[in-house]
Amino acid sequence: MDKSGTDMNKIRSLASEFRKGWTGYLFIAPGYLAFIIFMLAPILFAISLSFYKASFDINARQFVGFQQYTLLLKDSVFKRALINTIGYVFVIVPTTVIISLIVAFLIDPLGGKTQAFFRGAFYIPGVAGGVVLSVVYLWIFNPTYGLLNYLLGQAGMKPVMWLATAPYSFLAVCAVVLTFTIGQPVILFQAGLAGISQDILDAATVDGANALQKVLSIRLPLLRPVLLFVLATQTIQVFQLWEVIYMLTGGGPYNTSTSLVFLIFQTAFINSNYGKASAIGVILMFIIMVVTFIQLRFWRNSDI
Repeated sequence: MDKSGTDMNKIRSLASEFRKGWTGYLFIAPGYLAFIIFMLAPILFAISLSFYKASFDINARQFVGFQQYTLLLKDSVFKRALINTIGYVFVIVPTTVIISLIVAFLIDPLGGKTQAFFRGAFYIPGVAGGVVLSVVYLWIFNPTYGLLNYLLGQAGMKPVMWLATAPYSFLAVCAVVLTFTIGQPVILFQAGLAGISQDILDAATVDGANALQKVLSIRLPLLRPVLLFVLATQTIQVFQLWEVIYMLTGGGPYNTSTSLVFLIFQTAFINSNYGKASAIGVILMFIIMVVTFIQLRFWRNSDI
């Protein structure tokens, strides 16, 4: 049989399989349709818009090719935002993973009701969200009547302009983000620890392994899939950080706390430069894809 005949048989086979499972395809169709309309189409539109000089009037856009990208390479504000975003990732993600791992290991030996209490206590800030917590921290960081400066005054120290002085503004954003990002990893790690068979731990105890050895040689290796998921999701989340910056610092002072997503917001909705904002978004998407791919490859091939 020639190649064309083989291809026709494959097409008929696929058509037959589709007819057999058409009800299943109908069930998954709404999800795919929502993905195409609300995810894929906007991404493709943003990529195409990045090659245009476009303001509020999208219909009056002008094709400029890669000019938006070349101008960004010379833009000091973009470079500052890129450095800040990478800094947020390197500070917040490892800190979140380490703290949530420690908390998960501490509450794992506790009873069911006590575990539920601590899981809820750490998860509630995540439910409240960054905007609500930012309002609370605005009071804590207030230079006149804020809690931090009150404690500094009680210790005989001078007040600090937390949100208007570098690098305190950067660290303040990190502190607020850590408040509501720890809860979900704690629950995931605790669920992963609960899924480890007690027989394995008992066998290690019989072989003479102490608590630290069981953690390093058994529990952490078995937590690798959960750890990989937490690292990837937390990295993506921190790369998209902007609401806390908007509420606390507005990107200041002198762009020392600006992130790429906050810069996209400023460029698009304040300066009405949608072409440049789309170019920044495409660059951010590419960075997230590369970083996530590196994480997946490293942790899958690692012996940790």
